[in-house]
Amino acid sequence: MESFTLEQLAKLIGGTPLGSYDLKITQLQDSKFCDSSSVCYAKDKKFIDSLSPKAGAVITTKDLTTQIQSTKNFIIVDDPYLAYAKASKVFSDRYNRENKKIKAIFGNNVQIGQNTVINPNCIIGNNVLIHDNVSIYSCTNIGDNSIIHSGTVIGSDGFGYAPIDNGWHKIEHLGGVSIGKNVEIGANTAIDRGALGNTVIKDGVKIDNKVHIAHNTIIGENTAIAGMSGTAGSVKIGKNCQIAGQVGIIGHIEIADNVIVMAKTLVTKSLKEAGVYSGVMPIQKH
Repeated sequence: MESFTLEQLAKLIGGTPLGSYDLKITQLQDSKFCDSSSVCYAKDKKFIDSLSPKAGAVITTKDLTTQIQSTKNFIIVDDPYLAYAKASKVFSDRYNRENKKIKAIFGNNVQIGQNTVINPNCIIGNNVLIHDNVSIYSCTNIGDNSIIHSGTVIGSDGFGYAPIDNGWHKIEHLGGVSIGKNVEIGANTAIDRGALGNTVIKDGVKIDNKVHIAHNTIIGENTAIAGMSGTAGSVKIGKNCQIAGQVGIIGHIEIADNVIVMAKTLVTKSLKEAGVYSGVMPIQKH
């Protein structure tokens, strides 16, 4: 696997190396899963608290290095989030090259509609039905007996940008999408691939038309999501949940098992107990 030394990567993203300059770095990783050959970023204490004890190197500010005990290898920058965005571009070139080398794998009795595109490095299970005009990006796995309806896009980039002066720096998404068995996904739905790691749709999930599932969302077994609902990034929804139509769920929160969210509700905090939740203002005459 292609690698960069700590010094090389620091130069590519405009940082200053600190520690073992010749440390070989093979991948950019989430702070929770960073291993001895990976680099991650930490922009504040929340990231430091979640940092893997095996982290090879961390992109961070000089001040934060004193709070990190798991490694002595750093790339020092003023803006860790922007530096992470730059690093994602460095690793995305290899990501795209490697994906093109790996053929898609198809199980038995797969049916594929007209004008559907399935990119390299995908795995499609047995008895999967994919209707017309579906786009499936690399690093997507679809389990047995699943159905994907027309116009759906699986594995496109998540909505990730680091702010810069007068604009935005795109964050390349280096993960994939994992879809379980007996899943059905409606028409014109978008499921983004993970930024680092996968977006996960577990067995038995049912997703309606025109739903948006953002990067790194995890949806538990047998949960159903109705039309025009959407999640922001890194949401975790439990199993056997029902998400009604036009529900919005903000990023980085968790919903427990066996939760029902009523139509048009905006979920702004974690729902830690099973139950029925709503957050809709009643219609009023003025």
